[in-house]
Amino acid sequence: MKKVFTFVIALLGLFIVQPVAALTYNVTVPAGTNACYIVGGMNGWSFNTPMTKVDATHYTIDLPNAKETDEYKYWSGPDWKYEEADAQGQKLAANRTWQQNDVVANWLEVFQLDERDVTIEVLAPAEVKVLYIVGAFNGWASPSEASKMNFVSEDVNGKIFSKTVHSLDAFNMEFKFCAGPAWSYEQTDPSTNYKYGTTENSTAVVVNAFKAIFDPDKTGTINITATVPAGTDSVWIMGDFLGWNMGNAMKATKNQDGTFSFAIPMVMSIEYRLYNKPDWGYPEVGEADPAKELPNRSAVYPADANTNITVWGWLKNISGLPLINFDEYKVYSKDSRVVVEGVKSAVRVFDMSGRMIESQIINGTFSSRNLSSGLYILRVDDAVTKIAVQ
Repeated sequence: MKKVFTFVIALLGLFIVQPVAALTYNVTVPAGTNACYIVGGMNGWSFNTPMTKVDATHYTIDLPNAKETDEYKYWSGPDWKYEEADAQGQKLAANRTWQQNDVVANWLEVFQLDERDVTIEVLAPAEVKVLYIVGAFNGWASPSEASKMNFVSEDVNGKIFSKTVHSLDAFNMEFKFCAGPAWSYEQTDPSTNYKYGTTENSTAVVVNAFKAIFDPDKTGTINITATVPAGTDSVWIMGDFLGWNMGNAMKATKNQDGTFSFAIPMVMSIEYRLYNKPDWGYPEVGEADPAKELPNRSAVYPADANTNITVWGWLKNISGLPLINFDEYKVYSKDSRVVVEGVKSAVRVFDMSGRMIESQIINGTFSSRNLSSGLYILRVDDAVTKIAVQ
């Protein structure tokens, strides 16, 4: 059975890339580009960051608190279909990380400005209580009060809702509906997005079914208490009720017994996953496969109004390094020394302030010099752990 040592802390100042006041992103784009958006980890992968046009082929933007390690790409418009491409017109295989100057070779599609207010009217099943519209016009943000539609009327065919939205790309604008304030209520029939597709300033559509239908009289608060690996300093939750937008990640309250808790109000059901840092790269993992993030968890009100869960482990600690796997290494203290068996390349020993006190390149068994009693941090090859010396 695989076991991963979970006593891990952040190696402050050593393995964490510290945020800077602001990073400047500069990009050269193909001629004919009408707009440029930067979308990545620094803005929760949302289209809320249009860049400033310098001239016909250059855009720039300053992003406070962005990190050089944040991944991102460029888009020629406020929708996923306008993603940057390589010289052959194919989607880039990998995300970018910060450089002084970027160059976009091509776009999957070139955004054409068609800015106007348009009204969408929709016929929905009679059991729908509230209806939300989401789409390219709001960067596919999670359903919210701002995207809630207005009830118009009801007859034997169902209920009619209406909403006027402002779009920069009205003719090509794609959208869909949710029968509640989360993605768990999104439409299933049709399963594809609608496209506005007209030069008229209004259109009407029909939606037949949803994953679930929100009923405000059947909602409540789902309380989640998580038991987590020792050494965990903070826990975050992400889920459909937050739009799966990491920029909206909710931080847990730490309890006196070392558990962490969340209160999710006004929900019928949720899908979620826990993280030890508000970043997609730091999810919880399971014992069956510690190298793979755990599938989404779920909870339903009122059956799961008070839920207790156990997090077996994290994919990474907050330094960004993986945890030591004790199927590969044997780590222990003996006679005031730290011993590591199975080393492949190197061992470094740090005190709790992050000061390196010993380093050795070795293949085999490492034995430190005599150490004072206390806690120490080990970096073994490309993994990290914490150990106590008596």
